[in-house]
Amino acid sequence: MRKLLAVGLVSFVTSAVALSGVSQPRRPARGPRRPPAAAVVAEPPVSPRIAQELGTLRWGINHEQVLEYFRQMIRASYAPRMRNLGQVEQYRMVEQRDAEIRAVERTYVAFDGVPAHRRWDTSFIGEEYTHNNNESMLVYEDRRGNREFFFFINDRLWKRVQARNTAGARINLDDFATQLETIFGAGRRVMDGPRLRTVEWRDETTRLHVVDATTFYNAFCLIYEESATLAQLPTLRRNVPAAPTRTAVAASAAVPETGNTTGDSNADIVDRITGKIRRVQGADAGAAASATLRPPTGAGPAAPVDAGRPPPEDDPLGGLGF
Repeated sequence: MRKLLAVGLVSFVTSAVALSGVSQPRRPARGPRRPPAAAVVAEPPVSPRIAQELGTLRWGINHEQVLEYFRQMIRASYAPRMRNLGQVEQYRMVEQRDAEIRAVERTYVAFDGVPAHRRWDTSFIGEEYTHNNNESMLVYEDRRGNREFFFFINDRLWKRVQARNTAGARINLDDFATQLETIFGAGRRVMDGPRLRTVEWRDETTRLHVVDATTFYNAFCLIYEESATLAQLPTLRRNVPAAPTRTAVAASAAVPETGNTTGDSNADIVDRITGKIRRVQGADAGAAASATLRPPTGAGPAAPVDAGRPPPEDDPLGGLGF
């Protein structure tokens, strides 16, 4: 009898365990953990207008080619003004034209760390280049004081910065971006909390974004950059940028570019703080610049219009009220 009870008990326990195994759902075997999916950053929208605004100056040309472009443009702008002039007047006009060309040529600067070449380091374009990485820059200024900056790496054009001067107009980045979107189409708005930081566009070769420099310089900057060079910057910029030394800053302040003969870098400190600055000297030369220049379409010399005074239809941003 005891044997029968023992056998029955074993059979009951075995059956219970078996039924328990059937009734409990089996957990799937754990495989290797998958890393969390990386956040997908949306690409800026494509704007066909970018290529049109860049005009005939293409990425990859050297600074001498950019200079030659402006030489031709300036000569073409003087041609109609020299017609029907006497010999003396023509000679004076030629001198004025050549002086304008030389002024553009003198703006070329190599960013080699030399104190005299650091005068742009504290301007609003100071973060657009580095020293000792074979970078350089050329500036075009029209007769209204507007400027456009051309940046080179290994003497290859890869960036253009247009600074639009607000001339004291009270306009914020949101309003400016909204008006730009009527030209370039809807852009990707990058926020810094509740505040708009920038707006971005792209095309096959170029990235475009806006920088608000109105706090001290009364300017919005449109920055065009070659996408291929952007991707290679870590390789191209082998030297880690270093902050300028006090000696370098003092030396650059002592080399005036637009009329500052005092060498006092704090001479306009009140204007800097209040945001009423128009033109700055020394290290900040060109910070109040605003470039509205658009290269003429087509090959060859520019159309015969007054240099720096394009008709309104040639300036797509002219309707922004600046």
